[in-house]
Amino acid sequence: MRISQRTFDLIDAAFAGRTAAEVGRAFFTALGPFGIRALWSRSQARLEPSRIYARISPPRWEEIYNERAFENSNFVERELPRRSQPFRWSTIELISPGERTVKQVLNDLGFPDGMAAPVHGPGGRIGVTSLAFERLEAVDEPDRLAIGMAATVAHHRMEFLAGPPSAVPPALSPRERDCLAFIAQGMADWEISAILGVAESTVLTHVQNARRKLGARSRAQAVALCVSAGLIG
Repeated sequence: MRISQRTFDLIDAAFAGRTAAEVGRAFFTALGPFGIRALWSRSQARLEPSRIYARISPPRWEEIYNERAFENSNFVERELPRRSQPFRWSTIELISPGERTVKQVLNDLGFPDGMAAPVHGPGGRIGVTSLAFERLEAVDEPDRLAIGMAATVAHHRMEFLAGPPSAVPPALSPRERDCLAFIAQGMADWEISAILGVAESTVLTHVQNARRKLGARSRAQAVALCVSAGLIG
């Protein structure tokens, strides 16, 4: 397959970064003319915490994502194991009300479509660099191919600069550790909120933040990871 000059230009821009975060920012800037709105890049292997390389989001998205537990309805994440090449979000069939809600919020915030470049590695590792755009349909096919290929290369570059996975557990806030410790004791969110003197929605936010930091797909997995890392006793 012939690699276009546009692809090389985007790759060159990404390689200007000296850290994973700088690569993400440089790549995001290079995609500015195409109407990019957000960039998320991460990877995860079985039984390992998720590794975040770059996370550039528009206002309010992170807050909404956490408060409404959108990670449980993230249709892009669901699709990653089935894909090996960059793909558009709009090619994914939405299969639940939660996924349709996520899609509607994306529309409301001004990035109705995007692209995801999946990266599969040893040990069951699955990575992705996902890009949100204002009007992806206005980007012609050769440029979309260039963006997808460059996103894959940029992901590998970020992974390389981040170095091997660290054995150091992710830093959870005291409140995040408290919430997971109470969950380990079998308490419900309303019980935890009464003990901590905070709203039940705040407990949910702490738990979702902890899960994201740990790369856990469920509360049970988050508790197990914390226990194994010695974060809670």
